[in-house]
Order: sequence, then C-alpha cells, then structure tokens
Amino acid sequence: MQGRFGRRSTRWLAFGPAAISLMLATGAVAQDRGQVSAVHRQVSAVHRQVSAAEAKVAKAISAKDSNSLSSLGNQLGSIIEAALQRRENGGEVSSCDMAAHSLAFAAVTSADGLISKGEARKLLMQDAISAAADFQKDMQACDKQAGKATGSHTSVGKALRAL
Repeated sequence: MQGRFGRRSTRWLAFGPAAISLMLATGAVAQDRGQVSAVHRQVSAVHRQVSAAEAKVAKAISAKDSNSLSSLGNQLGSIIEAALQRRENGGEVSSCDMAAHSLAFAAVTSADGLISKGEARKLLMQDAISAAADFQKDMQACDKQAGKATGSHTSVGKALRAL
C-alpha cells in the first residue's frame, strides 16, 4: 500500500506546478477582464457626460451666453483632472477624455471671444473653431471606443461659425 501511495504522490508533484500556474494565469486573465470592464464603464460614463455637454455648449454659443460656456468648461474640467490623475498613475487617457478637453477649450475660448472686441475676438473665435474641429475628431474616436454609433458632432463648430 505504501509503495502505491509513493508513486501517486510523485505524479501529483509533477502536476502541482502546472496547476498552480494555471490558477495564477486564470486569475490574471480574470483581473485583466475586470480592468477592461472597469475601463469600458469609465469610458461610457465620460462619453455620456461629454455628449450631454456638447449639446449644452452648442446651445450656449448660439445664445451668446459666456457665463454658461465658462461654467460648462469648468464642469468638463473634472473629467480632464481625472484623466491627468490616471495618466500620472500610469493609466491611459481615453479618446473621450481628449474630447472633453477639446470641448472645454472650445467652450472657454468662445466665452472669452464673446466678451472680447476687435482682433482679440477674431483670434479667440478662430481658436474656438479649431478646438471644435479637434473635438469632432476626438468625439468620433470616443464613439468608437465607447462602442456607440459614430455621430457627426458638428453642432459646436456650426454654432461658432454662425456667430
């Protein structure tokens, strides 16, 4: 009886490291999937926030409401700060984070342009239009990253050109 037990334990010893490696690899894959899922949820949340802000910014530009534009730029600032914090901690910045940055820049720059006169106004509005074009590109990439249908996202640029 003792002899059989000894032979069986040597087979299990050979299987042990393989089983442990398999368990560790499975745990790592599950952790990666959990991180991917968390990143996707974060990207989707930012996508929703930026999409909602896009409509508000376009409306505020059309109404020439510089106070609302400044406020919207500040609201988007929290998304940008979170992205910078993630990047400092070794994480990645998503396309949606970049879209938030472009939209915030367009909003704040157009707010400054609305209260300015002459050449300064012209330059600020050109910068805002350029930021709106960047926003459009970033938001289309954000749509893809969030798994949403790609939209045109031209409302901010159209509102700025209408001024």
